[in-house]
Amino acid sequence: MSDCASASCPRSLSIRGHGLAGALLAETASAAGFQVKVHDAGLPAASRVAAGLFTPVTGQRLRLSWRAEDALPLCHRVYPALEQTLGVSFYTRLPTLRIFSTAAQREEWAEKPCADCVQTRPLPPLPIHAPHGGVWIEGGGWVNVPVLLDALRARRVARGEWGEHADTDLRIDCTGHHAARHPLWRETGWRNARGDVLTVEIPGLPGGRIYSFDKFLMPLGNGQFRLGATYDWEETEPVPTARGRQTLESALRAFTDLPYRILDHQAGVRPVAVARVPVAGPHPDHPREWILNGYGSKGVLYAPWMCQNILQYWQHKAPLPKETWAPRRIQRQRDRNSTNAL
Repeated sequence: MSDCASASCPRSLSIRGHGLAGALLAETASAAGFQVKVHDAGLPAASRVAAGLFTPVTGQRLRLSWRAEDALPLCHRVYPALEQTLGVSFYTRLPTLRIFSTAAQREEWAEKPCADCVQTRPLPPLPIHAPHGGVWIEGGGWVNVPVLLDALRARRVARGEWGEHADTDLRIDCTGHHAARHPLWRETGWRNARGDVLTVEIPGLPGGRIYSFDKFLMPLGNGQFRLGATYDWEETEPVPTARGRQTLESALRAFTDLPYRILDHQAGVRPVAVARVPVAGPHPDHPREWILNGYGSKGVLYAPWMCQNILQYWQHKAPLPKETWAPRRIQRQRDRNSTNAL
């Protein structure tokens, strides 16, 4: 049985959605002795399209991601351990070569470097455009999320933990961007973003690192890369667009003069909460209804850490990070709605 410190600790969980959040929560809870049932309606999921990158430093301003110092070490423990448990390979640790887009960006970085995760060794000779130089970001990599999800689904099925189960202590929504339309969770505050991703072949471009410029190139082997990703805050359907492809190709042509060939074009909708950090916890009016969602493009980085936090809350009432607490987030959104209505 689960190691619960109080009588109020849930014993059984019904998890809706088997993207990265739902899959890792189900595995974490099942391993801790909780009774778990997972139901997935097969709706389009960003986890099936996402490149699976994780890195401690992101954004145009090249800042350390929120709570990366806590979340990143778990990535390097949880994913390799799951590879051993599941008998599949999906985790690759790689440095990121971050190319500065402007001289101002390079100067800003020099003022506030992240000494623990950045190396300023010279760039090797490469067939790329980098007039302002760049830096090496250590500690990141990528996870082949579809391979991980398929293996975890097989594990749930083999354990009899796949399917609907209405009579459970808690029901947890892990349905990604679909939660924004759910009557209970639309008040959480959402700003979902559709993104296009291309698979491209670029003969002559060395692998062994992730390239980060205006976009990213993630090596897949055999001269193939994932090229992404766009951010479209207006489109709400996970459908590839000509505009998205054009944006990515334009960024690639500015990065290198090497010829390339497009092999695939996909799109997904990231579940982005207004606060730009994950959301977790019970609905303030329906305490048996929980949510774990809103990872945006950082699900691989945050999912293991958030699952651990939730487990500690259920077992020992250890508080979740206040920025993620669902009742707080919903109340803030209600306050905003009330103010806007005046």
